[in-house]
Amino acid sequence: MNASHRHWTLDLLLVVVGAVAALAVILLDVPGSVVRSLLVVPLIVLYPGYALLAAIFPERRSDVESDRMGREQTVTSPTPHTAGLFYSVRIILAATASLAITGAIGLVTNFLGMGFAAEVVGLGAFGVTMVLTGIAVVRRALLPGEAREGFPPLAVIFGSAATAAGTLNSPLSRDSQGASVSVLVNLLLVVSVVAFLSSVGFAMVETHSPESDFTEVYLVTENGSGYEASGYPQQLTQGEPTPVTLAVENHEHETASYTVVTELQRLDRTANGSTVVEERELWRTEQTVEDNETAYIQRDVTPTMSGDSLRLVFHVYKGAVPDDPDRSNAYRTVQLVVSVGGDGTQSVQISSGGPGT
Repeated sequence: MNASHRHWTLDLLLVVVGAVAALAVILLDVPGSVVRSLLVVPLIVLYPGYALLAAIFPERRSDVESDRMGREQTVTSPTPHTAGLFYSVRIILAATASLAITGAIGLVTNFLGMGFAAEVVGLGAFGVTMVLTGIAVVRRALLPGEAREGFPPLAVIFGSAATAAGTLNSPLSRDSQGASVSVLVNLLLVVSVVAFLSSVGFAMVETHSPESDFTEVYLVTENGSGYEASGYPQQLTQGEPTPVTLAVENHEHETASYTVVTELQRLDRTANGSTVVEERELWRTEQTVEDNETAYIQRDVTPTMSGDSLRLVFHVYKGAVPDDPDRSNAYRTVQLVVSVGGDGTQSVQISSGGPGT
């Protein structure tokens, strides 16, 4: 079998094409979990490791396709051009090495403060794959044509399995049957390991922990150098506007549109808790915030009722706002306890969170 029939650059070309397609899906944020998984999972569990092994072991196993060797020929038994690996062993090692490389990329990017976002890790895996693929091409090109590793012909791949299956049903010698069983066991091992590692890659691509997707909302005041979470208004006057600034931090891993509903509430405080007995909506506004960005929403608050220990509430929603906004249906809530129109001392209390706050 000569080198031209082995297509010694075909497997590396497929790796490059697959890596480019996966990177495009990640950067363009292509929707659809099936499409993303089919294209992106190999970038995590196959391409980097395959390119690494191709760079380390540019030689093919022997003049006979490795998966069709007899039982007496092992990885450590030298025959002509046996510096390479069994192709089945190469796939298993490629899958495990890929996860190790991807994990290392994630550790490095996290240490550098770039996080473990899919775009960052995807770019890292793509870069490593391209560099190692280039090294593999050079190393193969330096070898004699008959010694270069490459993508095995499909007839050999399927012929090995077909031969093994047929051997089990034919009256061959015990050694031949044992060799066929070995081939099937190795094939089952390859499928099992790759399937397991692919499931890990699928989890890395498709699963986001709820704690990693969140929006933070809090009140701030402006100073000479920026904003700080202190110095809130201590006294409001009925009918007079007072500027208030609400900060909205988006960590949802996508651009989000928020609606802020601001209410002034009068409470009936008892030993069992507080009950809203009167509320007035002061204003509502919409704000679009890019991922990992903070929007500062400044509006004038003009109280329409007076009293001590009133509650100024900011309900934040993603999507539609219900007819009766309150803490139970808000995505996030921030509240400020104030006194309006009186000469008593104002108390200030800040709290934020979701419906359970």
